[in-house]
Amino acid sequence: MKVPKFNEFIAEAKEEVTNIQVAILTNKITKNPVVFGNILKSVCDELKIECHLISIKEAWVAENDLDKQTLKVSNIDGEGTEIEFDTSRTVVFTRAGSVDTEVGLALLSSFERAGAFMINDRDGMLTCNNKMSSYLAFERNNIPVPRTSIVSNVKSLEDAHKRIGGKFPVIIKTMTGTQGIGVSIVNDYQSMVSVIQSLWKFKAELIIQEHMKFDYDVRTLVLDGKIVGCTKRIKPKHDFRSNRHMGAKTEPYKLSKEEKKSVILASRAVGTTLVGVDHIIVNSEIMILECNGSPGFGSDYMAYNIKTGKPVERTNNKGIMKNIIQYIQKPIRRKPSFQIESGYLERIEIDGIGPIRAKFDTGNGTKASMFAVDELEINGKVANWSYKGKKFKSKIIGVSNPEHINMKEERPIIELDIKFNNRIYNNVPFGLTKEDAKSTILINRDLLTRFRVSVNPNRKFVLSDYIEKEDNNDT
Repeated sequence: MKVPKFNEFIAEAKEEVTNIQVAILTNKITKNPVVFGNILKSVCDELKIECHLISIKEAWVAENDLDKQTLKVSNIDGEGTEIEFDTSRTVVFTRAGSVDTEVGLALLSSFERAGAFMINDRDGMLTCNNKMSSYLAFERNNIPVPRTSIVSNVKSLEDAHKRIGGKFPVIIKTMTGTQGIGVSIVNDYQSMVSVIQSLWKFKAELIIQEHMKFDYDVRTLVLDGKIVGCTKRIKPKHDFRSNRHMGAKTEPYKLSKEEKKSVILASRAVGTTLVGVDHIIVNSEIMILECNGSPGFGSDYMAYNIKTGKPVERTNNKGIMKNIIQYIQKPIRRKPSFQIESGYLERIEIDGIGPIRAKFDTGNGTKASMFAVDELEINGKVANWSYKGKKFKSKIIGVSNPEHINMKEERPIIELDIKFNNRIYNNVPFGLTKEDAKSTILINRDLLTRFRVSVNPNRKFVLSDYIEKEDNNDT
């Protein structure tokens, strides 16, 4: 079978491509050409994409205009440079150092809350950065991992050791840390106690893990649930760790069908967009070691076709990075997630009418949110309608065609100004209906995205005050 060349797997030409802005949040700006940020910057320059390295130690948010969807960041390079980002088309690559300090987390959160597309968001980065959090995520999703236990005091050591098998050697890891730093191996109980107590002296938070014998591990780059690259990391003879920074040799690696399935499940478990998944094979069993939310590009990777999931002709890592950027240039692949939670019922206020009980309907993909009115008459391109005794005349800007069981309804779309969660939203499209509805207002997915909220199906009136039902038919 002929292996396709790397430049042959470009996605469908019909998909829309937008001119994105790229921001890279890092704790260190360096000239090293193999550093992730510099590879990314070089690729963006070739593709004529605006790209900025932002030093979290130097930069600050100067202005955040939610209505205009702009975020102005000052002193991004420590030399006074100021950049205004259009958050509707901004892609933020978050590097590991960004979550090490409150300042870095604040800058990360500013981009996230402003609506930028995050690679990766705060929650995903913190889950990957905390080895116990990652382990719990894997365990919750039934993903095989070495047995792991947290150790917080001397009394917990014996019990923790039993829970990971009660054998030696064992691995001791700091809860956070990358590149193999903070990882130790001990061969007996006395050594374990000694090493742990020494680390506690420096206020380290620790876990212990059963020791697995392996000669190499595998790092797989996963983007949006799709494999883009894979490398085999062979342990150096003088060290038990397989990290490249500890002297491990790397070479391109082809995953088996079972390995692909395992690493994709692991990437989904930690809730990230781009992640490095590390796994080993012990006694024919695939075991996930950890996920890295800030994977480096210094290893020798095998490139993978994002579309087919198959390995392609070996390329340099710059080629893999280019493929990542071209993939996320398509708006359909940059749907943001929102950390602010709303209930499935909330109060909104419509200009000229007042407060109304609204259902937040995540299954509603129609062109406009629904508004059940009392009277409705269409006169050309004008809708004459009334609600609670108040009469209105609105320009019709389109038609919504929701489908119900055995019926299809046409709703004239008008625009209204509304208020929700102390913010004004202008020109919001609503499809008017006179049909007997179980809800007076049904908020569709587009408006939920504009509100920047995720809906909790078990709660109501989280962000707004309670309001009575309109009538007995109202949800």
